[in-house]
Amino acid sequence: MNQIIYSTYEERIQKFKKKATEYAVQHSRLSWIRTLIFLFFLIGIVYFANQQNGDALFTTILIFVIAFPFLVKYHNQLKKKRFHVDSLLNINEEEIARLAGKLKGMEGGENFIDLQHPYLGDLDVFGEHSLYQLINRTSTYKGKTMLAQWLKYPARREEILSRQEAVQELKQELEWRQDFKAYGSVAKENEEDTDTLLHWVEEPVALEKRKLYRLAMFIMPLIALSGIIMYFFADGNAYWPISAIFINGIILWSTAEKSSLTHRKTFRSIGALQAYRAMIRKVESTDFKHIRLQKLKAHLEHEGIQASKEISKLEYILDNFNARANIFYHIFNIVLLLDVYWLLRADQWKTNLKGDIGRWFDSISELEVLNSIAGFAFSHPEYIFPQIEEGQYVFEAEALGHCLISAKNRVDNDFSMQGKGTVCIITGSNMSGKSTFLRTVGVNIVLALMGAPVCAKKMNTSVMQVFTSMRTQDSLEESVSSFYAELKRLKQLLQMLETPQLPVMFMLDEILKGTNSQDRHNGAASLIKQLSKLPAFGFVSTHDLELGRMEEVLSSVINYSFTSSIEQDEIYFDYTIHKGICKSFNASKLMAKMGIAMEE
Repeated sequence: MNQIIYSTYEERIQKFKKKATEYAVQHSRLSWIRTLIFLFFLIGIVYFANQQNGDALFTTILIFVIAFPFLVKYHNQLKKKRFHVDSLLNINEEEIARLAGKLKGMEGGENFIDLQHPYLGDLDVFGEHSLYQLINRTSTYKGKTMLAQWLKYPARREEILSRQEAVQELKQELEWRQDFKAYGSVAKENEEDTDTLLHWVEEPVALEKRKLYRLAMFIMPLIALSGIIMYFFADGNAYWPISAIFINGIILWSTAEKSSLTHRKTFRSIGALQAYRAMIRKVESTDFKHIRLQKLKAHLEHEGIQASKEISKLEYILDNFNARANIFYHIFNIVLLLDVYWLLRADQWKTNLKGDIGRWFDSISELEVLNSIAGFAFSHPEYIFPQIEEGQYVFEAEALGHCLISAKNRVDNDFSMQGKGTVCIITGSNMSGKSTFLRTVGVNIVLALMGAPVCAKKMNTSVMQVFTSMRTQDSLEESVSSFYAELKRLKQLLQMLETPQLPVMFMLDEILKGTNSQDRHNGAASLIKQLSKLPAFGFVSTHDLELGRMEEVLSSVINYSFTSSIEQDEIYFDYTIHKGICKSFNASKLMAKMGIAMEE
């Protein structure tokens, strides 16, 4: 754990705890003031009404009408500030938890897991104690989805380099990054809410005969209101307000289904819109240096349209539409045709801006992902941005480690391989580190090809597709044995190599472990020969030492190993990769330590 980074987060935690306490006191005090003012207002109304003091009664009402809304507005602003500080406090506490490797309870992106994916099932990309938990600092669902996509699919070389440069700029902006994340914390939406909103925006307008409805909107509330005023204050005829309200009822009936549908499709998205508005405003007020960040900002400011203002307008429209859940809304609705008014406002917004909101959301999502990678980079200043090679089939690294293993416990390795058809056969005793090494290589390639820093002192890699077969399991539901599951996985690899979009780096752990030794050897040897002729390179780990002899007949095969030693009846591992075939084994000793009587 980097002590400087830890101290930075700890100082911010103390700072925000102090602010949170101050805001909590102010919030409590203001709540009492609001309650007392309301009570004094009620007492004053009753008292002056009994005294028949009209001037005092009018003055009391006037002061309350002016002062109380101001107090409510100030109170709401204080609540927002308090929520923002609480969010910043939580952000820094999470950063310290990540530094300590305490990822439990953080969002793991389990809904993005796809066991048919080339590597997701083996490299701990999603789920408990995963890469996603380590990197994710997104708030919106679309941001989370884009981060998952970057983790799942390698980018082009030029794209990776552009991401790296943008991340390096954001990495230095700690205040900006955490503010941006905190503003997004207002979002409490899921995939369905956001997608439903975007689909609603793309739908045709609700009121096709807008001119007719605008005319009704202008005339009918005026007639209804004037009729009501005349009836109560000038002895007017009840016919006019009743007739106007009856006609208003017919108009509202004609729009009732569309009003209800609009409300159902949009009311859950108000929190998300609040978050997007705040994040967009943060971006609009920032001067970025890197061209990628400048372009993302430009998407929010074009043709005289400022995205934050337009999002605010939509939020205002939908928030007022959400008042349909209140009985008082419907009382005013029958007189003022509120449904028609807000439908017309919503239709106008959709007509003008339906082509923009998707782009705005995508731009914010990308900034969320870049912000996440920048936060990861800031927390690990010892990590480096890898060199992305123009050529193919290249992987070289110095002091390569696994970012999900703490620095005090992991062992870093130097390793390099290159060339189409290269197959590294890794032998080694049980628990010596073969699988961990494969995952270390795989995880760092995933990081590199999404534009993130890697856990190494130096790393060069070409763009490639990682493919793993490491955790194949049987399935009672599908009547599939672990051996057959592994064969299906190997078939998936071979099919990928028939029409590869990228060079493939394969990682096959404990190959063909589910069959007898002779079949395992023959099958593995045949597969290695086949893979050495295909557009791929990679690793095969095994306990079968005979496979190591293939180095003598195939120039593309290279032997590596992990070893162990036994000292004073204890097994020791160095977890360091060595050239050549493994010459030390520990299965017998491990079984003996478990109480199995081994014959001499």
